[in-house]
Amino acid sequence: MKLDNVLYATQYYRSPTPLENEWEKDLSKMGEFNLNTIQIRINWRNNERKENVYNFDDVDKLLKLAEKYNKKVIIKFLLECAPQYIFDKYDGTRIGPKGEKIRGGSHGAFYAGGWLPCFQNQKVKERAIKFVKEVVKRYKDNDQIILWNAWNEPRNKPIEECFCPECRKGFGEYLKSKFGTIENLNKFYGVCEESFESIALPSMAHGYWDIFEFKKFKSEQGIFNNLKFVYDAIRSLDTTRPVISHSGYPAAFQCSLGDCLSDNFASKAVDMWGTSVPCDTRMDTLENRLEFNKLNDYLYSVSKDYILYEMYPGLGMYRYPYDNNWDMKYKLFLTISKGSKGVNFWQYRSERVGHENDCAGLARMDGTPREVLNVVKEFGDFLNIYGTELINSYKPQNDIAILFDYDSLLLSEIEDSCGKDYSFDQYWNLNYYLKSHTGLYNVIRKNNFDVDYLQTANIKDIFKYKIVFIPNYSMLKPEVMKALKEFVNKGGYVFADEGFGLRDENTWINPYEIKSEEMFKAQLLERRLTDSTINFDNIKHNTRGYKTNYELSNSTVISTFDDGKPAIQYINYGLGRFYLSGIGVGYNSSFNDSKIGDQIVQDITKSLKIRPSSLSNLKEGIECNKLISEDKKTEIYFVFNTSEKTVSLSIDKDMVESYNCKKNGNKFELSPKDVCVFKKRQPC
Repeated sequence: MKLDNVLYATQYYRSPTPLENEWEKDLSKMGEFNLNTIQIRINWRNNERKENVYNFDDVDKLLKLAEKYNKKVIIKFLLECAPQYIFDKYDGTRIGPKGEKIRGGSHGAFYAGGWLPCFQNQKVKERAIKFVKEVVKRYKDNDQIILWNAWNEPRNKPIEECFCPECRKGFGEYLKSKFGTIENLNKFYGVCEESFESIALPSMAHGYWDIFEFKKFKSEQGIFNNLKFVYDAIRSLDTTRPVISHSGYPAAFQCSLGDCLSDNFASKAVDMWGTSVPCDTRMDTLENRLEFNKLNDYLYSVSKDYILYEMYPGLGMYRYPYDNNWDMKYKLFLTISKGSKGVNFWQYRSERVGHENDCAGLARMDGTPREVLNVVKEFGDFLNIYGTELINSYKPQNDIAILFDYDSLLLSEIEDSCGKDYSFDQYWNLNYYLKSHTGLYNVIRKNNFDVDYLQTANIKDIFKYKIVFIPNYSMLKPEVMKALKEFVNKGGYVFADEGFGLRDENTWINPYEIKSEEMFKAQLLERRLTDSTINFDNIKHNTRGYKTNYELSNSTVISTFDDGKPAIQYINYGLGRFYLSGIGVGYNSSFNDSKIGDQIVQDITKSLKIRPSSLSNLKEGIECNKLISEDKKTEIYFVFNTSEKTVSLSIDKDMVESYNCKKNGNKFELSPKDVCVFKKRQPC
């Protein structure tokens, strides 16, 4: 279930702002900027202040104005702001790890208060379901509404979130469904639990296994369950409109246990998925642009119909700069060129309340337009021409993928979170998994190759690729290793970055042979966090991060440490090749130290005769992305000139239609900081 056209929307109302006397002025003006859809957050605490007493006057009035000014509407539920009776009558208060009660509170994003009850509490969940059904029943026949949003930025935050009896019970049930018997759990982890009913909740990160399972319970199954109860409540009354949710920090950007979500897991609870933008809003450096590219490429691995759901025109807040026209233009055209099915801006007016003051407005707090609204209008003009075609267009299959493993990410974050005094505080700031996959992504892209993210949950899709890079895959899963073995045997190349096979599935260190499904014999002999020097292609390179000594039988060594031990080596298996690295190529590349990574990417792609993009030259400021229509008859190219000079590029002879392309004979010119789009019919 998806939308009929590309979504072009803006968040508008989150009680209490904007004020009622500002609504009509704003909605009447949005048409000038091609904004055809608004989002209304329905706030549980605001619209059911007393139990079973519902007041939707604000929403009713906004919907009438939306109809008057021809605006479609997204309804988003804000259940995190619970009414006070939820805490006073139904004991919805969260409990901290030391037994302290965490009272419902208020801040900029949840200004109405009541943030956050525990939704493991069945009474809280029942009341939330009743509220959702009241809303859907009231508005399901309103033709202005095109989309329901089940939950705003679902996440497991903070680390401890809630340790109430209901959470303890839910955690035990989760473990029982996974292990069957308490004896199986005790044997697997080497622990001494009496029963699932009396399971101990983690009090620190130092044991690894318990916080690992608890975070899996909270950031995967718990969030899925929350989304699902809202989804089911909506579906019981409305079977036609899509239901979406969106992450605040997608897994590819998470850097601590304090903010976790397995979006690939949670997204299965709803029809569509999206994300906020957890990276710099300015597009003035290649590194910032690559972060924004990574965001879109990662989201595409979660949902091919994803939406960039909170596009910020700058964070403001009296601290951060607002975007200029180029920042916004790049982000809008880039996200649509990556296959996104729409954009929802956060938000129309800058916020006025709480700690989000002056935050992220297309217009200022008084409603006057910011400069970027000119670009918003321009992009809306583009969507008016191409939107119906873009909604049914998708990214082409790339030859290169990065294998992303949420469990390995979680273990990396746990390693960082063994705080002093046996707390959950972040003690390290290594962010090893985050930097490993980010560095690999950046070095591949800087060499002008396109790359996909591939989730380990979707490992069956590995055979679509020629090369797979694996960042810090510490917890090997048998089904993944079997797929890797078959992939290499059939001619695929795998580059396993440092940390591969470090742990067993029970979080323990594996001191024996790596469980490779007999593809090779290898053992991790020694690992130290230390600077080191390697010799690669007769050139010495200084490296940081871990120095790991792998013993790999019958290998070809292509790089050595200064002590003569192998740094990077490979084995041939079947028709393919498996590389094993004792240095973090991705980790080092994340610090813009990519000489080793450059050589690795160039050597492997050359071996497999994979060519870089003919139009892209990222280091010179030229980027090109391509979409293919669902019927395979049309290719749509987006060319970005991020440089300060006009560039001249050759026109493809099959180009039939263009947007913003200034033709000059058999070439086209592209102005500094500009984008053009052209189409080809029936590609070869």
